[in-house]
Amino acid sequence: KQKQMYKHIKEMLQSGQVIHVEFTKKNGDTRKMNCTTNLDHIPESKHPTEDRASYISEEVVRAYDIDVEGWRSFRVDSVNVLESKEL
Repeated sequence: KQKQMYKHIKEMLQSGQVIHVEFTKKNGDTRKMNCTTNLDHIPESKHPTEDRASYISEEVVRAYDIDVEGWRSFRVDSVNVLESKEL
């Protein structure tokens, strides 16, 4: 199931969408994030400097949080809500 979820998130991000994710942090807090890996939505100064994969493993997804303007990671198994977001 986790592998399917990871694949689904990755496909959504790779299609250029901004996605809304709600997940539970390690400390138990819930975090809401609107994120993308589409460079069109990321300021040039925040583009990855090397060809770093946005996907560290099949357990963790790395994406750009457009609200706090920074790169963040979240665990696939901690996701509670996942939806496409229109800009």
